[in-house]
Amino acid sequence: MPRRHPLDDALADMMDAWMELFEVLPQSGMFPTMPKKADKTNTFGEWEDRNGEVSITVDMPGVEKKDINLSVNTHMVSVEANAGSRDYNFQHEFPMIYLNPEEVSAKLNNGVLDIKIKKAKGSVGKSIDIE
Repeated sequence: MPRRHPLDDALADMMDAWMELFEVLPQSGMFPTMPKKADKTNTFGEWEDRNGEVSITVDMPGVEKKDINLSVNTHMVSVEANAGSRDYNFQHEFPMIYLNPEEVSAKLNNGVLDIKIKKAKGSVGKSIDIE
């Protein structure tokens, strides 16, 4: 049977306290760029960073396109919608990617919002051939 180190319990307690802190801090409002704890209507969905664009998919059942407010700036995407008893408020920050707010397309199909945002020229990488 392996011996336990005397600090194992203390480290486990510290790690538990650290994890609890990360659950409380986003709700405190002290760090506005830290995402709030996700719930069923505050999750951003799936996103993928491609070479020339960012592709985002958000599930929004029961919402019509007239109810959606989408805004994009160079580092942030926000989606808000109010459809009767369903309120959606999604935000996602892309601190290392420069988005081009002038080149955005969005489609809503069966409660799924697909957003495509072109990256700004300075944010697009270059493919390098390996010799």
